[in-house]
Amino acid sequence: MSNLEGLTNQEAKTDTPRLVLRTYRASDHDYVDHLFYSTYFTLVPEGVKCKLKSPLFWVIWIGFYSYLLAIVPVLLAGLSVPSWTSTVLKVFLTIAWTLVSFAGVFVVTDRFEVVDKVENVRQNDLSDPEVYYLNWTKEEVEVKEDGDENSKLNEGKKRVTFDKDAKPATELVRSQKPLSEQAPSHFWVLTLDGKPCGMIGLAHYDQQILSRKPAQPPALKLMAAALFKRYGLTVPEAFSNLQDKMSPVVFAQPQQPNVATLQRLTVKSEYQGCGLATLLIDRAMSWANEKGLERVEAKTNELETKAANILRTKHGFKLIKKERKGWFGQYEKTWSCDVKEWLATHEAAANTYKKNQKSS
Repeated sequence: MSNLEGLTNQEAKTDTPRLVLRTYRASDHDYVDHLFYSTYFTLVPEGVKCKLKSPLFWVIWIGFYSYLLAIVPVLLAGLSVPSWTSTVLKVFLTIAWTLVSFAGVFVVTDRFEVVDKVENVRQNDLSDPEVYYLNWTKEEVEVKEDGDENSKLNEGKKRVTFDKDAKPATELVRSQKPLSEQAPSHFWVLTLDGKPCGMIGLAHYDQQILSRKPAQPPALKLMAAALFKRYGLTVPEAFSNLQDKMSPVVFAQPQQPNVATLQRLTVKSEYQGCGLATLLIDRAMSWANEKGLERVEAKTNELETKAANILRTKHGFKLIKKERKGWFGQYEKTWSCDVKEWLATHEAAANTYKKNQKSS
């Protein structure tokens, strides 16, 4: 396995290059995990912006705002107050509703939607990239005692334990799948001075994979159920036992033999805009060509507009599907790129990695 898969020309002249693009290692797990969620949460403003562009948001906002203004005369009816009180109250309600509504949009985006997306990734493919991308299998096996002198001396002696629920000791055994069973999947980490600052994965699934993250009921239903319980009311059947009613969530669908998905493109915030995303995509696409893949797909959502723009403008990915994922502008776009067409316009980048490649 090569520790050094790509270098810039300037860095290649030094003995210890600062920027290294290499295959993922097990020791990278905590760094990769932190890099992903810390970077993804910086996309919250994009989600807020998307909701503010939604017509439904403004219909609800204006409708409730009109209601607040309409109840001002009712609130002041029968009260002996100065004439300007009505104007002051309307100004107060306007400011309060504006602050509360926009803060609510931010909280929903940050604490519900983004957390859900991040945890879905962390509990699935990023929980162990070696298994999901690098064709490793891991299983726990019971540890057998060694036949050393101590164990021989203890033969025939009765063992006593006060823990009736004690389980035998186990260890995690790692093994890589036979070459004939390996999927055309891979995962790369970009390091700067030895610390990961970017990553990208190329995944191929030959069968349906269920999500390891428990399915979460819709946030509005959870809030409604909480309100009924809070005020001691009977929870309607539609809002009761929501978790038990959830169907298993599919994490990945099976793909055609010569198709893979580009995912987990991440660059540390302070290094974005330096061309590192293109460096990562070039590596993945050149590897896809080496493995005989014909097409690479990618999925983006309303938070990942920058990534979508890079895929479309710099790498020739074409939009083939757009699916609505919510009422407030949420969506998921599916992009596709023909590997041979990409190679025709990025031959220099592909040759760079081919020259530096030792093994994958």
